[in-house]
Amino acid sequence: MMLTLSNNEMEVARRVLGREPKESEWKLLDALWSEHCSYKSSKVFLRSLPSTGPNVIMSIEDWQDAGAVDIGDGLALVLKVESHNHPSAIDPFNGAATGVGGILRDIISKGAKPIALLDMIRVGKLDDRGKWLLKNIIAGIGFYGNNVGVPVVGGELSFDETFNDNPLVDVACAGIVPKDSVVPSVVREAGLRLVLAGFTGLDGLGGASFASRKLSGMDEIGAVQIADPFAGKIIIDVTLEIAKEVEAIKDLGGGGLAVAVTEMANGLGATVHLEKVPLRFKFLSPEDIIISETQERMLFAVKPDKVEKICSKFREYNYPCEDIGEITEDPRIRFLYNDEVVTDLPSDLLLSPPLNVWPMERPPRRARPVREVSVEEALITVLSHPDLVNKEWAYSQYDYEVGTSTLIKPGQADSAVIELPNGKHLALKGDANQDLCAEDAYECGKSIVAEAYRNLATVGARGIAVVDHLQFGDPRKPDVYQDFVDAVRGISEASRFFSIPVVGGKVSFHNEDKNGNPIKPTPLVVMAGLVEGKIGRNKVTEGNLVLLGETRNELIGTLFGRIYGGRGELSRARLMEDLISSNLVIKGINEGKVKWNKDISKGGIAGAVLKIIAEGFSVRIVSSSIVGTSEMLGKLFSENGGRFLVITDDPQWFMYQSGRMGLTASVIGKVSKGDPDLILDERKISLGKVVENYYSYLEGEL
Repeated sequence: MMLTLSNNEMEVARRVLGREPKESEWKLLDALWSEHCSYKSSKVFLRSLPSTGPNVIMSIEDWQDAGAVDIGDGLALVLKVESHNHPSAIDPFNGAATGVGGILRDIISKGAKPIALLDMIRVGKLDDRGKWLLKNIIAGIGFYGNNVGVPVVGGELSFDETFNDNPLVDVACAGIVPKDSVVPSVVREAGLRLVLAGFTGLDGLGGASFASRKLSGMDEIGAVQIADPFAGKIIIDVTLEIAKEVEAIKDLGGGGLAVAVTEMANGLGATVHLEKVPLRFKFLSPEDIIISETQERMLFAVKPDKVEKICSKFREYNYPCEDIGEITEDPRIRFLYNDEVVTDLPSDLLLSPPLNVWPMERPPRRARPVREVSVEEALITVLSHPDLVNKEWAYSQYDYEVGTSTLIKPGQADSAVIELPNGKHLALKGDANQDLCAEDAYECGKSIVAEAYRNLATVGARGIAVVDHLQFGDPRKPDVYQDFVDAVRGISEASRFFSIPVVGGKVSFHNEDKNGNPIKPTPLVVMAGLVEGKIGRNKVTEGNLVLLGETRNELIGTLFGRIYGGRGELSRARLMEDLISSNLVIKGINEGKVKWNKDISKGGIAGAVLKIIAEGFSVRIVSSSIVGTSEMLGKLFSENGGRFLVITDDPQWFMYQSGRMGLTASVIGKVSKGDPDLILDERKISLGKVVENYYSYLEGEL
């Protein structure tokens, strides 16, 4: 019996029970007390995240499957982010596909209709294994999303050797529901029946525990769930049809029935008759029925007189649905099999694992050797990096226009935009930055929130809600745990500054390579916002190039720094400058002054300029007009916050408005139709091969 429980946790269980738990009960505890389900090493610090606000309907409340915010006109936006990192490392197709299925079920568990998916993928070098991983991850996401008819409207694709063994596969989903019809995931009263829809099989056994330890390199394929989007479509459609008839809905994700039943009971009790569970395999043991993580299953808490009505809707599709038990006043979780007790444990014990606060230590910042490089060589090398290339090969495999509501499509801007049923426009973006987090997780936490805020501003939107996903190595390692705590502090500070509540999230520990080295810390945020007025529809044209914000010589924690070593200072967010410059961009969009804009982030000003040159234009830049540092490499590649690049026909408008708002702005050059050249002062640098690489890299490699 492989358990992730520590000796101390096992002693706590024995002491509370006054006896030795049975093997089936150990498995139940192992699932509920896993890092994946209990947040036992993170919960103390997650409580610092701002989770309330005037528009918050449902937030970071224990056991809720997703958060919800009021977006006006009687509608609520439901938002969630999840990952399937470990499963995707073993079986990338099913790992990624079931990640999509799981996030969709989280959204429908609130009674909400899923309207958009985002995928944020991080893999290592594109050797044979890397190519196999990436191809199958993308295929799995497309397979599930395309077949259930939910558009994948945006995301990220990043390459870093820290993810060679342990890729990161994050999926976010947004849904819409009438705000008075948001369904809880937990119950408040006894006497409700527990109704299970879907078959239970052998796949995904011990998945929650598997996700709560490092990859062993042994045969772990049995812990990976199998995707079935056709069954998933039935689950989605029927769940949305019956949502108003039930008292609570819980997705069967990590931990299977063990976790779903216990969390839904919410401190009350439950009795489940395992012989009533619909099985895909006749001879499944009672213990395996409890912890199986077979996909496409939902658990409903239903008033007794509505059980048949609920199940009849599933049976119309020949989909299994059975009454398997009830919620009880007695606060114990009992699983029975043909009236024989398999497990009988107190709810409080299952829901209250010993919380961990591990030792923390911030090691000295690693000194990265500095490689001397010319400006021209740096431009060609940095701008040819896979992180900056066109990602059309990936998103062209997704149906991002299904539903006909996607207004800003992948690759067209820094955020996706979807039209909502009430006529408003929703913007969505996910951001992470493993390079900066490896240097300073606190500054990184602030920066990723600020970047997401700026990304929404590029399409004319202002953020209204955030969900986060915190991805780290083994929390028992002091430097890893310090990074985790620092990242939470940074995300919390920036979210409070922008007055955007964090309404949900996820923690993923034990992301390590085969030698036990942790990945670079990679917290990720997904921000949703509403367009204020006009949508910023980017179109590269000839015009003046205006830079908003001050450029610092901050190359540590940047893409340039990863390649050439740390020069200058650490890259930092400037939250007030992020706010002011975002306000100015939104104002410029609404007054028709912005033809094209991009926030300055990965690759610095050079990375932003690449997007212009790749559209068939040449760019002339007068370096002395870049306000701030005098260092040329800093001017071009710094990723400090608070900045945007704008193409406009009215640069004086930006000069005037920025002066009134307390922001630096300068005309740094011009955009003209022509060869793919960057004319830096009097020096012409041909980027023809860079542009060719920009469009051909992914397809050529894969």
